[in-house]
Amino acid sequence: MKTSAGFWLLAVLLIAATSFSQTVQRYFKAGGTLQLSPQPVSAQITSIVWKYDKNLLAEWVKGLIDLTYYSRFKGRTTLNTDTGVLEIRNMTAAETGLYSVEINTQVQSQVYKIVEIEDVPQPEVKVTLLCNSTSESCKLVCEGDVNKAGPLEYFWKKDDGEWEQSGQKMEVLNNEETQRVKTFSCRMKNLVSESDSEPIDNPLYQEKTPDCGLCVTLLDAVMRSLAVLAPCWAAVCLWTKRKTLCKCRNTHS
Repeated sequence: MKTSAGFWLLAVLLIAATSFSQTVQRYFKAGGTLQLSPQPVSAQITSIVWKYDKNLLAEWVKGLIDLTYYSRFKGRTTLNTDTGVLEIRNMTAAETGLYSVEINTQVQSQVYKIVEIEDVPQPEVKVTLLCNSTSESCKLVCEGDVNKAGPLEYFWKKDDGEWEQSGQKMEVLNNEETQRVKTFSCRMKNLVSESDSEPIDNPLYQEKTPDCGLCVTLLDAVMRSLAVLAPCWAAVCLWTKRKTLCKCRNTHS
């Protein structure tokens, strides 16, 4: 049976694809703890080798090599020989780089790129220049120096309401709902911290004045009620006064 050249080409491409490593990014904060987990394996784990940029970090071979930690990782690293999970404490900027693992003498395709991140700064809400009470809409931006903050999430809040997740920029329409909002606030959040901005005044806010027509209507209703009740009240007072005079005359007679 003759095998086509296309079949062999496809086989070569599949082998090449499976041999490529997959890089997964992980983050840590200086002084924090980094935990790395290998890909699952079906057989019982009998040997583990973790490397940092091709240098030995931790090694264990069941019955042959006791659990050993190398270089600056001694004293602050823990390797679980049942699962292969690696934990490094008191991380520093010197530990950024590529980490790889070999389980049961098989190098895993997943490689970890370790990146240091910092706490997010306190953000500031800024409004686009072309924004005033006559604008159809306004754009708000949650800004801050986030060069070393890593992946970020943004949240927005109206007055004292609930935080709602959104993007770094938020567009608000100049409608009745927005005009009732007095302030806007934003929140930045990364994997190790979060921080809130100071609230800023809503440039589209409009203070509602009392409805004069309603006030006039209420006042008219009150005056009409008083006009109806006044004669009755006068009659009651007159009747009470006469009754009192009658009692006084009877007393003196």
